[in-house]
Amino acid sequence: MFVDSRCLFACFVLVLVAAPVVADGLPSPPEGYRWEKNEAFSDEFDGDQLDSAKWYDHNPRWKGRAPGLFVPSAISVGDGYLCIRCGVLDPPQGEFSVACGAVQSKAKTALYGYYECRMKASSIPTSSTFWLTSESKKVDGGRLSFELDIQECVGRADRFAVFTTHMKSNTHVNFQAAEKGAETQRRHEGGQAPLKSKVDDEFHTYACWWVDATTVKFYADGEYQFTVHPPVDFGEAPFDFPMFMNLVCETYDWNARPTVEELSDDTRNATLYDYVRSYRLVKSK
Repeated sequence: MFVDSRCLFACFVLVLVAAPVVADGLPSPPEGYRWEKNEAFSDEFDGDQLDSAKWYDHNPRWKGRAPGLFVPSAISVGDGYLCIRCGVLDPPQGEFSVACGAVQSKAKTALYGYYECRMKASSIPTSSTFWLTSESKKVDGGRLSFELDIQECVGRADRFAVFTTHMKSNTHVNFQAAEKGAETQRRHEGGQAPLKSKVDDEFHTYACWWVDATTVKFYADGEYQFTVHPPVDFGEAPFDFPMFMNLVCETYDWNARPTVEELSDDTRNATLYDYVRSYRLVKSK
């Protein structure tokens, strides 16, 4: 399936331009193609619980960054939203004292296409994020893994205030050499654009068009913002591998720790996701 998708995009990638978003909320597709909903990475969150057939209520590969521990109790669905509410971890568990949350797709087949969420960040020093990441793949001399950060923001960021006012996007390529004890080599290319208001003031839409293995276009609030070309240090076609989706609220080692008062204030401590919608290009009939 993935080989066919790459061949599909190879036919027109050289003529793609940064198209504006049209009335239906999607970029204009290349001639001869149309957008088709990718249900494995789409959810309107209209029920009263997380769809367990589609999502994990935790990150099965990572428990969180101290002091934030990912706990299923931080996740809820209701009133048309997915809510990730950070709080005090009681009792603390070793180095972990903050209850954070992570939702991850069970499907691992996201490969090229358009990925969008509508999100309102919390107003505390924990992240509100929307991103894709991969398992590692074996290559000559070691293993490669990839990460596509569509939006990474913080409602209250004391050190880097830009995280409160901008769309912050990034692409990461990581190489782990096979030699025992070798350090992971990391490369990244990203971009940013100002938003019409702070990330926690109101809902914003964040999206990317993962065009091909070397091109990702980013959109905020229905408008094209910038294009990022993932690093090619470890191969000429870095982003040619399927990924899974993540909706995550975590703590950072570079930002202030949330206070007990902030974590206990339900008017400030929740990130809301209105929807996630994903599409892939198919040939027009």
